[in-house]
Amino acid sequence: MSVVVLCDDVLAADSRAYGGSGNPSPGTKAKIHRLDDGRRVGIVSAKLGEPERFLSWLKAGDGPNAWVGDKPDLRAVVVMPTGEVFLHDDSIWPSGPISCDEFVVLGSGQEYALGALHMGATAAQAVEAAIRFDCNSGAPVRVLTREP
Repeated sequence: MSVVVLCDDVLAADSRAYGGSGNPSPGTKAKIHRLDDGRRVGIVSAKLGEPERFLSWLKAGDGPNAWVGDKPDLRAVVVMPTGEVFLHDDSIWPSGPISCDEFVVLGSGQEYALGALHMGATAAQAVEAAIRFDCNSGAPVRVLTREP
């Protein structure tokens, strides 16, 4: 899986690509994205290709009725240009807007990132902590702020 952190309006993530069940990582990939309309998206999944499928669906903007096939197998955070935050948990239907008083953390490295955030780490530092201790998270850290 991986780790995605939203803290102080900064979205950060690791870059380790998932190689499938029992397979080594084939390299790195982006897990956070800025869409043309200004939305920032962070996606984690243990299903190959699922984040890309979800991202394509978001970019198309056709809404929940346009989703084809099984429900998504992922967790995602979507940050609107206005700062509103929405969460997807194995669903095309988001929860939100969520009032994020502190932070949102997704993925297999979330416990390490949450500990780091509790001790005052930035979003990027929390991802670094997860990379250090979660075997499913890997460098480099990627960061998206509200302004490109």
